[in-house]
Amino acid sequence: MSVNRILVAITADIYVRNYLRTEAFSVVCEKNRVDLIADESLALSQEVAGHPQFAGFFRTNSALDRRHHLLFSIIMWRNRKKSPTFTYRWMRNSGWDNVSAEQGPGKKIRAFLKWLPGGFANPLGIRILLLGNPIIFPLAKFLLLNRLPVNASLASAVRANDYDLLVFPSAAFDSVSVDLTRLGKSEKITTLCLVDNWDNLTSKTSFWAKPDYLGVWGEQAIEQAHRIHGFSSERVHAVGTPRFDSYFSERDQPGLDPIYPFHYLLFVGSAMPFDEIGALHTLERAVEGLAPVFNKLTIVYRPHPWQQKRRSPSGFREEDFSRTVLDRQIAEAYAEGIRPERTETRFQPKLDYYPRLFQGASVVIGPLTTMLFEGALALKPVIGLAYSDGHHANTSRRYFSHFDGVERIPGFLLCEDKSGLQDMISESLLREPIDPQLSDQATRYFLHRSPFGYPHELGSLVSSIQTNVAAP
Repeated sequence: MSVNRILVAITADIYVRNYLRTEAFSVVCEKNRVDLIADESLALSQEVAGHPQFAGFFRTNSALDRRHHLLFSIIMWRNRKKSPTFTYRWMRNSGWDNVSAEQGPGKKIRAFLKWLPGGFANPLGIRILLLGNPIIFPLAKFLLLNRLPVNASLASAVRANDYDLLVFPSAAFDSVSVDLTRLGKSEKITTLCLVDNWDNLTSKTSFWAKPDYLGVWGEQAIEQAHRIHGFSSERVHAVGTPRFDSYFSERDQPGLDPIYPFHYLLFVGSAMPFDEIGALHTLERAVEGLAPVFNKLTIVYRPHPWQQKRRSPSGFREEDFSRTVLDRQIAEAYAEGIRPERTETRFQPKLDYYPRLFQGASVVIGPLTTMLFEGALALKPVIGLAYSDGHHANTSRRYFSHFDGVERIPGFLLCEDKSGLQDMISESLLREPIDPQLSDQATRYFLHRSPFGYPHELGSLVSSIQTNVAAP
């Protein structure tokens, strides 16, 4: 038996960049009949419509999405002991992190009293704690599930043909992936969810409708899928991620066109709140105290393109710094109207920019964000800022369990005391070049790497699923 008719669903703009622009499905398309559908509300909908396998759009319902997110959040709270990031997500959604970040009992009490009215009004605040109570939860879940019919537009697309497999990239926190899973079970179609990002299995929710198969980054994610979400090992497969293939394919091309004509420290920002402007001032002072051979280094600041709102200043002004410049790609995006502390999905940075950005960096520094791991893949020394920034509750390692073990990666340091930053920079600048083989041995736990690339790896996974489906 052959899996010869596959439906691929694209639910977010970032998957247009990560999967369509990288041709992640190319091998699957060569060996199977593939239809591609997408959410009609995507900012990049016209780009999707031009894809050779495009078969149409589906519609989502914002009211149903809100109910899905409420259920996601309640289940996340119920399972908070399985992942500390679940607790942090409730804190962020409810505004509780503004209370916990305060120092001193008096300030905490005032912050709590200020938070309390909003905590009751916010559907993701105190309501989550009440509905997630062990006594109330079974009834709350039952009532919510009865108000979550399967998306009719999506169901029509799934039933349009006799599909053997449904494939969908996901962050494990969207209504479409749940409905595709439900449709797969009701229509007896196998489902494959491609977990898109490093932290998705630890930071979003627990699956209440489990796809038949998961494609994940690496061994770490396989363990998370089993421990947190209850997937059996034969249902979870490490395939890597398509957007990182270029770090390996271009590693041996030192002649890449440089972005900047100078060497620099690259400061990468996080989507999660962090006092990055304050950290840049700290970094400048640290660089000024380095040996003369290093203290002329420039700092290139690359804010996250989809910053979340923060309690500290987020606007970067070059005139406030003596040696720090804004990354060119982000500066161009700002000039076109993209702004800090907004999530504007129409801006999807080109992936071929990143290897060039990392190549010229002497050290990669920043709060705990995936780009630190990307710096390690690019064989650069990395310093993760894991100290309290004095404004937000999320700035330590406490809530980011996906970073557990990164210190085993050659050249990857975690700065948990701001006073030690200068010494870490000196150590990083003076270290020998990172051995690719040793680095790959360490990063393999987090990221599976195929010598043939992600499209081939995904094609192999689909073939193995076909074999499993065909087995009696």
